[in-house]
Amino acid sequence: MSAPIFTIEDCKKFIKLTTAFLLILIASGNSFAQYKGAPVKKDRLLQALRSRQLQTSDIVIIINSNGVDFQLTADVRKSLVAAGARPEVIKAVADNPRLAPKNNTARAKAGNNNRSRREKTASPNYDDLIGQAIYYKNQRNPKTAVSILENAAKVQPKNPSAYQMLGFIYLYELNNLPQAEKSMRESFMNGGSAVFRVFHDDDGDFKDRCVGSLYISQNTLRFESDNNVHTFETSAVNVDKIKLDTESSRTWKKHSVFKIFLKIGSDKAKFRFAPLTGLQQESKMVERFIAASNSNITSAVSIMTPPR
Repeated sequence: MSAPIFTIEDCKKFIKLTTAFLLILIASGNSFAQYKGAPVKKDRLLQALRSRQLQTSDIVIIINSNGVDFQLTADVRKSLVAAGARPEVIKAVADNPRLAPKNNTARAKAGNNNRSRREKTASPNYDDLIGQAIYYKNQRNPKTAVSILENAAKVQPKNPSAYQMLGFIYLYELNNLPQAEKSMRESFMNGGSAVFRVFHDDDGDFKDRCVGSLYISQNTLRFESDNNVHTFETSAVNVDKIKLDTESSRTWKKHSVFKIFLKIGSDKAKFRFAPLTGLQQESKMVERFIAASNSNITSAVSIMTPPR
């Protein structure tokens, strides 16, 4: 009787290799199936980073949900970091590439053509509108950005992103504080943030300071500096009080300084900020949103209503 072509050990190895190959295929399929929408384009990600309107966590969620249509090369990493990307964003980009296979170039091109034809007749896509608004805002065309964002708010009235951006543009591009606060309130009540551009006091007298964004949501306060050095985040329940700092304002003239006092058990801390605009009205707006963040959400509307 001739010897068998495959030994028992050969069969075991074959089964292991086949199983491993199937697992790779399944993992590959899942990596694409997990994504919800169109992948994030590099240019749009750079625009979002430069706008300073979205928290790092927001950007990471979008990348993890949609993936990106580019690879994280050394040059891409450099451009993302220069635009303000934190390590969490870099990791999300590295973990979520959605690249079309090279042998499917023609198919992908045909798919893009079909998609573009469908988009011409389909209703506006919320994410696309947000991307367009960021583009026009960065092009110093705030009125067009506002028009696009108002349209986005009609498409998804419960999504806070459009309101969050409207508040930012009304405050810093159009100098309309009442409308800014109204839009921020809509963002806040729908689970988003009120976003303020501020100086952070690094040394106690604002001689050493950095610039960043202060995000105030229903339960959280977060500061992200543009230079990726300082990050401050706390639950709103830890805020003991916030008040205008008239003494610091006299030292650092033309800026309305405010202090946030934290109390966590027996530990205490305080942080000094000042709005980039220097306006006391903006500091008081920050105070109202922090009070609302630290309150029962059912009473937030009355707390945020500015005094007449």
